[in-house]
Amino acid sequence: MKNFTGFLIKQQRLQRGLSQEGLCRGICAVSYLSKIEQGMGNPSPLILEQLLDKLQIHFNQNQDQLDQAKAMLDGYFDKYFHSETAEKETTYLKLHQREMENSELHLNWHLFNLFSLIQRHGKNAPVCHQELSYLARFTEYMETDQLFLYYVGAGLVDSEEQLEMLRLAETIRPLSFVKQSKAEVYYSRRDYMNAISAADRAYSAAAEEGSLPILLWSSYLLGACYANFNDLSFMLKYYKRARELSRGYDVSISSLIDYNIGTAYVEHGVFQEARPYLIASLEPKDQVSREQKLLACQKLALCCFEAGDMPGGLKYLQNAADQKSPSMSGIYDQLLYFTDLRYVQGDKVSGEYEGVLKELYQSNEETISEGYRRLFARWLVELYTAQRKYKDALAIQAENGYL
Repeated sequence: MKNFTGFLIKQQRLQRGLSQEGLCRGICAVSYLSKIEQGMGNPSPLILEQLLDKLQIHFNQNQDQLDQAKAMLDGYFDKYFHSETAEKETTYLKLHQREMENSELHLNWHLFNLFSLIQRHGKNAPVCHQELSYLARFTEYMETDQLFLYYVGAGLVDSEEQLEMLRLAETIRPLSFVKQSKAEVYYSRRDYMNAISAADRAYSAAAEEGSLPILLWSSYLLGACYANFNDLSFMLKYYKRARELSRGYDVSISSLIDYNIGTAYVEHGVFQEARPYLIASLEPKDQVSREQKLLACQKLALCCFEAGDMPGGLKYLQNAADQKSPSMSGIYDQLLYFTDLRYVQGDKVSGEYEGVLKELYQSNEETISEGYRRLFARWLVELYTAQRKYKDALAIQAENGYL
């Protein structure tokens, strides 16, 4: 850490809610304290002792303990960027939080805590933003490796500055992990062209590094991008590459890939091609989430109904309903209800049918992918055409690039 003494004084002063004037009164001038905090001053032992005494600072200087903690921190981040679990390191670091916070490893511990919070709570969690804001106050004290971790962490937390933070991280260490993170941000913003470009760069970097997780997930993301571009041939190319990379690595990823391929076929109205992939996505049963099972069965019900297989459609629709739990979002109920209205009750014209269909089409929930929304768009066009609402039908077509 740069200027550890200045950092320690500033960090403890801010933690106690003291101004520079409040701390240095009776000890030194405010300008002198400011220089000490910035690492520009060379305080006398007496002034330094008085400042530390006033702040009641007792920091850890046990070198053996600090060396062990530093090794655990390095091990944690090495495993993090290789998509490996780091339970041993995490347990140790949380157990020794106090010793690290009161030492020169203070910022390292908070950087670890930021990544740990992202893993536990997700990039939108308020605690992640709080920890990031805390770290942002001390970037001037960070060494290059600490800045890299700060920029990556800031790039993972959901904000307008994500891409800029990841760009800064990439200038320090152009890891495939950083490039893949950029691709994921572009994808979340539906900027599929830039997502493809970034994912291609991530794949190339991962090949140089020998990083199987990034080879896998960049291929997966490329498949998803091309699915949203309605390019089924390239979608299959990259999804199949991702499936091959997942063999012997993580069977649940293969299941997810099969689900996405099946979903893409459903979204394009190619129901017969979708069925084998959706069926395969339900295996292995113990590694498929209830949400994925529900959605796969709901789409299999669509496939059966579209093929005129009423018994099969009813079976899969019931299987989907059996997966529903009270904790799930209401969007799942809407999907099941819409399927029942359209295919079981044969209702394609009522106001109730129109209302549910419009809600699904306009939903912002991640469960409703862009491709799935286009399928609802086709059904809305079908409905408005039957109602002779040609202006509304044309508006939906224009929204989805049909014109």
